[in-house]
Amino acid sequence: MLGIKKLGYGWTQQRRCRAHRPPESTMSVSSDIRFTRRKLSRPCRGCCAALAALLVLLLLAAVAVYLGHMYLFGDPLNRQTFRGSFVTSSWEAAGPGEGDEPSGNHTREGLMRLALYDLYRNSELRSCFVSADILALDSAEEDTRVHFEVSFEPIFTAVTTAEVAGVLTRSMATPGSYFNTTLVPDSLHIEESTVISSQALQETDTTPVDMPTTEPVTVETVEEVRECAPISLPLCSHLPYNVTTYPNLVGHHNKEALLKDLVAFRELLDAECSHLAQDFVCQILQPRCQHARLVPPCRAYCRAFHAGCGARLPDRLRPHFDCARFPDYFGPGSCAPEPDCRGGLQRLALSRRSCDGVPDCADAADERGCAHCAAAGAGALRCALQPRCLPLHLRCDGTPDCPDGSDEAGCLWLSRSLAAWRRETGESTLGAVRARAGLAVWAERGRAGKLCAAPYDQDRRALASVGASLCKAMTFKGVVSTEAVPDTEADFENHHIDRADQPEYVEVVDPFAAEISFLKSECPEKRVIRVVCDQLECGLPAARGSEAAGGVEGLPRSARPGDWPWHAALLRAHVHACDAALVHPAWLITTASCFQGQPKAEWTARLGTVRIQSTTPWQQERRVVGMVRSPVEGSMLALVRLEEPVEMTDFVRPACLPMDGVGVGDYEVCNSLGWTRNRDQLQRIHIVASPMHNCENVSIATVNGICAEPLYNQDDCDEEEYAGSSMMCFDKLSKHWSLVGVSGWRIACSKIGLGRPRIYDSVTSHIDWIRRTIANSAR
Repeated sequence: MLGIKKLGYGWTQQRRCRAHRPPESTMSVSSDIRFTRRKLSRPCRGCCAALAALLVLLLLAAVAVYLGHMYLFGDPLNRQTFRGSFVTSSWEAAGPGEGDEPSGNHTREGLMRLALYDLYRNSELRSCFVSADILALDSAEEDTRVHFEVSFEPIFTAVTTAEVAGVLTRSMATPGSYFNTTLVPDSLHIEESTVISSQALQETDTTPVDMPTTEPVTVETVEEVRECAPISLPLCSHLPYNVTTYPNLVGHHNKEALLKDLVAFRELLDAECSHLAQDFVCQILQPRCQHARLVPPCRAYCRAFHAGCGARLPDRLRPHFDCARFPDYFGPGSCAPEPDCRGGLQRLALSRRSCDGVPDCADAADERGCAHCAAAGAGALRCALQPRCLPLHLRCDGTPDCPDGSDEAGCLWLSRSLAAWRRETGESTLGAVRARAGLAVWAERGRAGKLCAAPYDQDRRALASVGASLCKAMTFKGVVSTEAVPDTEADFENHHIDRADQPEYVEVVDPFAAEISFLKSECPEKRVIRVVCDQLECGLPAARGSEAAGGVEGLPRSARPGDWPWHAALLRAHVHACDAALVHPAWLITTASCFQGQPKAEWTARLGTVRIQSTTPWQQERRVVGMVRSPVEGSMLALVRLEEPVEMTDFVRPACLPMDGVGVGDYEVCNSLGWTRNRDQLQRIHIVASPMHNCENVSIATVNGICAEPLYNQDDCDEEEYAGSSMMCFDKLSKHWSLVGVSGWRIACSKIGLGRPRIYDSVTSHIDWIRRTIANSAR
């Protein structure tokens, strides 16, 4: 008991007890532990309470800081990059080593970079300054133009162009402070270049007068001839074909090299990340060989594979599974579409879409086994926008057999090759690529061939007349050139072309006649007509044929393929997030609000579709690689750059920019586009301009804004406009649609009976900036 009483005193007594207790006494150890806990719980009770209170206060402070940052300062600011140039003269000697011109320029570039870095590092912008770089030195006889780039990471407020320029301007006023050369103040030019990826946009300080061509000129090439070999990999014995070719899409040159590298691909399959994994991997390792050509998987098929397995791909394999490597679907044999598409529709509970006249699979498999196609037999031609199929001999027979008359469209065409044209038109009456440059191709009653240049192969005026008629028929603005060239496809034996598919030829009877007619020809010299057309007509829904000139007459509320060929859906990590409009094969217009707080997200643009959960035969996808925000104060407009230009077709083509001096009040019909409440069907919204005060209660009114509201009854609200949706107006004189405005934010359905005014960013005040940005990017 005495030991226990001593333990009841303070810490000193406790230590004494511990020092004198027998080490072998287990009872003493137990008591010591018990009484130590008791002793700790009494004097420190207030301390524990104070500590707990302090922790609570710290937690509340952290929450307050977080909420304040989110609601007071908004999204974190992205890195800002400014590009510019200035002229410099009177270079001083850079010391020994500056001899010939290349090394001299290299030394000057390094000195200029160091000076620029020191300048901003010691300026008032030093707290957010990141880097400085010299992009190029353009040397002239007397002066040198320096192209530079500086980057900042702002903390609370963005860095302005005036602040960046001010630092350089003040330095120019005091020669010798940082630079060992004389800078010309009037030559300074700086612009902000906002990017959302590692690929920067090239900009210069020149302003061209005209817009660049709306479609790049591509040179037709003969497709690579391959040696076909039997499939020998047991893993891929399930494929619907039995011949492949080497090297495959990974680079294996033979079966032995493939087997040595097979372990990594088996590990991917063992992850069971997608039901498409085994088939897609086999399409990579053992691609189909058809007509001595390699048939790769389609880009949309690759996207579907990435949706499940993209995060599981090892770094070593990622380059081989980059979807940008694979082509879009342009007819049978162009690429391998996703297998069992109809089963995929069933898994998405979309079986009702089969046989509805609108293809929801890349190869239109959901429209093939239907009653309206059964009578036409196997290999029939499908009316593109109608539930009907035709025998091939009814195409271009002079009598419209499809309800929309599309079977008589495209009987004269330009194509990279006859084989490519046959693939692009092999299953549908619409959908061939509208290439600006190509060989003149004709079709009649199921047969196809080329226009022989004889007997006018030396008559430039006659060839130009033929080219002008052809370009006009294909809705190009005019012809650039027409020439006679040798037919590289004529040697079918060396190019593995079946004799049944060898070209047929026709000659032009009278190239100056109002309606050109042809006669069958042997074309002994095998010289054919090659045409280069001018820009494609913008704002023209060519898939509607003659109905396109009627504006909204006959247009249903639910969009059909080809009704709005410039519309694009922007997907962030495979999820539909915003909309945009195509104004150039490589550029879209949307709103910068889409990218706030998402600087490193992967964005893709999907065109040629009106249903997000479907894959049409005309769908094209491109990766977004850059974004340039409007320099107009208060505007949210942004130009988005695509990794590669899209192909122009009846279902993908650009909208027009407004004419100078034409306002929204000059148009009688304007529309916007939204998505149904299940976010899967594109719909037309008829809107009218409204006084700005009607929009002041729903959004912030700006000088650059357009207030509009829907024309139809509010009780009929069924759609939702995404940020970036277009306000398009129809010009009754030109019969074309112009892009007048772009919505800055998502506009959802309101309560029944309430109005839904919305504000669009006006495009009219940005036309010069749009043209300059697109033109500079091509340099």
